[in-house]
Amino acid sequence: MIYIDVRTKGEYDTDHKAEALHHDIMDMMQGNFPNIDKDTEIILYCESGNRSMMAKNMMEDFGFTKVINGGSIYDI
Repeated sequence: MIYIDVRTKGEYDTDHKAEALHHDIMDMMQGNFPNIDKDTEIILYCESGNRSMMAKNMMEDFGFTKVINGGSIYDI
């Protein structure tokens, strides 16, 4: 299982889950997705859960199969 923080680099640098990778949702909007196996279990999070839900949908559309919206950084 991999946690991915989809917030901005500044937000990530300020505070993030210790083991989380960073991949800004803006990169996904431009077609750049994390370079990980598409069958890996992935939990996305952001500030409120909105960006992570959008990122989940984009990743699934791109072929990722086990993506979970973890919601807010404060919920995971």
